[in-house]
Amino acid sequence: MEFLNKINKKFIEKSGEIENWIEQHSKEALVPLYTSVDLRISKYKITPVDTNVFPAGFNNLSDYYRGRTASLFKQYLRRKYPKYSNILLIPELNTRNLYYWENVYVLKSILESVGFRVEIGIVSDELQLEKANFKSISGKEIQAYKVFKEGYKALIPNYTPELILVNNDFSSRCPETLRDIIQPVEPPVEIGWHTRKKNLHFELYNKLANELSQIIEIDPWIISIETLLEKGVDFDNPEDRERAARKVDLLMDKLKSEYNERNIDQDPFVFVKSNSGTYGMAVVNVSSGDELRNLNADGRKRMKVTKGGEPVRDVVIQEGIPTSLRLKSGTFGEPVIYLVSTNMAGAFLRLNRGKSEFENLNARGMEFKSLSLAYDYEHDKEDTEKNLPISCQVIARTASIAAGYEIQRILSEGGCREEAS
Repeated sequence: MEFLNKINKKFIEKSGEIENWIEQHSKEALVPLYTSVDLRISKYKITPVDTNVFPAGFNNLSDYYRGRTASLFKQYLRRKYPKYSNILLIPELNTRNLYYWENVYVLKSILESVGFRVEIGIVSDELQLEKANFKSISGKEIQAYKVFKEGYKALIPNYTPELILVNNDFSSRCPETLRDIIQPVEPPVEIGWHTRKKNLHFELYNKLANELSQIIEIDPWIISIETLLEKGVDFDNPEDRERAARKVDLLMDKLKSEYNERNIDQDPFVFVKSNSGTYGMAVVNVSSGDELRNLNADGRKRMKVTKGGEPVRDVVIQEGIPTSLRLKSGTFGEPVIYLVSTNMAGAFLRLNRGKSEFENLNARGMEFKSLSLAYDYEHDKEDTEKNLPISCQVIARTASIAAGYEIQRILSEGGCREEAS
């Protein structure tokens, strides 16, 4: 890939200055313990399109990356909490998704491999029992206990954790059980999708991308992503769709101008997605406002709810980045990068045989493959991921810093906006 090779040289030339810049921002921002970042690499851009502060998918990491992740967890936790060894891992109560429970099992195993004791606690009104057993896709048994609050501590029976590690984005409500407790909670529950908004994340990311582009002396457009907000959209309401459609037309006009200015011989498109939530839900891609105005019943239904059945209220209209990463089989992919603080911990390639380079790959039919170190993704390679391109790493690290500034903003504004009873 000519573009990726060219941009990597820029990053390599300025690697020392980049590290100083990342270190400075790491001191200023409340960078979360871990993140995963979905990247899109086109023939003219490389940008994040989603940043998850409570990442699942650790089961998709290779053995090499699991070991790297374990070492980074150990460094981070021993430095920040030198006397703590007992962790309570808080997953989602996702009883039907066996792959998610494989993620929980692997994450627990990664932490245990570097000397931590890890127990599983469930924070949910849906769990009525004190104890429950779950099974992963590989048949691993996971024992979990209902978390209760006693005074200013979160506990499970016969175990008092010193640290709470959250792997649940609490899309619906901010969990009262994990608030106002004396144990540290990583990442803070205030950054869950009950309060977090994508438009803020990308506003903060684009600001950082502009700074980074000055260091490496490139057009900031190359590593930025245009994102507009439209509030209070009910896709069954024609007037609401009209408001969103006007934003689509506005962004499309801007993208066409930018493409012409840079001699890009391709038609732009945009994604319309819920301003909160994950799992690739409530997302449509369109090339004009009219497509949104004339959205059919299936499209309107898709845009009605996000994860956990939460209704879509606000949406972002975001520049679409076509992926240029394609295997020789013809399947398109995008890298997903995992970080511990601002350190690259692992990565894999998300593939989707049923989707084109212009579509959302985080959808039914997706699969995962170890990420090759080679810049030429036209060839299937073996597990040679140890040298992930520096540009991918730095862009993902920048997104993790943006998430840190998000946390600062949310906490400064009072934290959770919706609370559990």
